[in-house]
Amino acid sequence: MSQKPIIRTIHHLSCSGGSVVSKCIGAMPNTQIISEAHPYHLRYDFIPFDPLQTFLVQTSLKNNFKLLEKIFLRRLITAHGFAQELNLKIVLRDHTHSDYLYAVSIDNIRNRASLLAVIQNHFQVQSVLTVRDPMNSYSSARKQNLIRNVISFEDYCSRFLLMIDTYKQAGAAIFRYEDFCDDPDTTLQAICAALDLTYSDQYAKTFYKIPMTGDSGRAARIKEIKPLKPRQMTDAFLNEAAASPAYQKIRQLFAY
Repeated sequence: MSQKPIIRTIHHLSCSGGSVVSKCIGAMPNTQIISEAHPYHLRYDFIPFDPLQTFLVQTSLKNNFKLLEKIFLRRLITAHGFAQELNLKIVLRDHTHSDYLYAVSIDNIRNRASLLAVIQNHFQVQSVLTVRDPMNSYSSARKQNLIRNVISFEDYCSRFLLMIDTYKQAGAAIFRYEDFCDDPDTTLQAICAALDLTYSDQYAKTFYKIPMTGDSGRAARIKEIKPLKPRQMTDAFLNEAAASPAYQKIRQLFAY
């Protein structure tokens, strides 16, 4: 029985530094990021090369998840084949936001790891999950109106913990964005090791040139990775965080 082909994935929530980390990974030798991949996240947009997606999103077929899974997997297999011909290793940057923050409540999260569920039967998957202190990612996402269905900081942190549990069970290596900012070389060496990618310190000269969808935050502006300045928090939010049982658990898990 032939061994499954290897594919790599990276997962993170919005406003948690994932774009910057993904750009750095994309700057590694013989590596190609496919950004914001997700089997169920269709949108009507200017996509002149893909009449099928435009058709699907305008019909009831957009709700046929089994059909979407088949189409997504078929296309990914094709992309993976081309990558092999070009001696490239594909890294799928998951649109994890879709799984955890689109649902109207944590009880309505249908699939906790949609991308992995669709590809794991065909591919041998190597995954990493990057996280940022929820106080910062929540504040930024709320400011950008990206989490309309999240009713409170406690709700956000509960979804965060569900994500952690899901990807731990899936065997993903987990990295803190704060560690990446403090020591990008060491963190990226560990990420590359987890994904079986070749590490090169030359990424620092080119990472900011790597195109990336969803590049709306800090990643769109910076050319140098350095520690973040502390975000100003209101007293009301500090009190909300202090009263959040889910956040206290996250603090213990990740030393925030």
